[in-house]
Amino acid sequence: MELRHLRYFVGVAEEQHFGRAAERLRVAQPSLSRQIQDLESEMGFLLFDRLPRGVRLSAAGKLFLNDARRILQDVDEAKRRAERIALGKAGTLRIGIATAVAWHGLVVDSFRRIPALAAGRRAGAASSAFCSSG
Repeated sequence: MELRHLRYFVGVAEEQHFGRAAERLRVAQPSLSRQIQDLESEMGFLLFDRLPRGVRLSAAGKLFLNDARRILQDVDEAKRRAERIALGKAGTLRIGIATAVAWHGLVVDSFRRIPALAAGRRAGAASSAFCSSG
């Protein structure tokens, strides 16, 4: 099972129609139908009841829809977290400084210019000095 199978399944479930889902997902309708058939084959049961004009989720499909949405949401969130780390927008920055030299304005002023650093500081000697100057 691949993530695209889950995306296609959710699209068809929400549209309740292969043609409309294919347009929304920007794939050819025959390809979408085939991917859903492959998913159902892999699962071992039908996810949809085929109707003359559209589809309806089977009982198993209704249950699977909630799980598929959660899985896709979890994957998207994991991607966003990893991307933030890769771009340097999240993570931990540890800085060691000699207080005799650094606390004469330069380091403190530098920290003030980076709000994310100031917001994430921890209590300690450096933090106390940082808070007390200014």
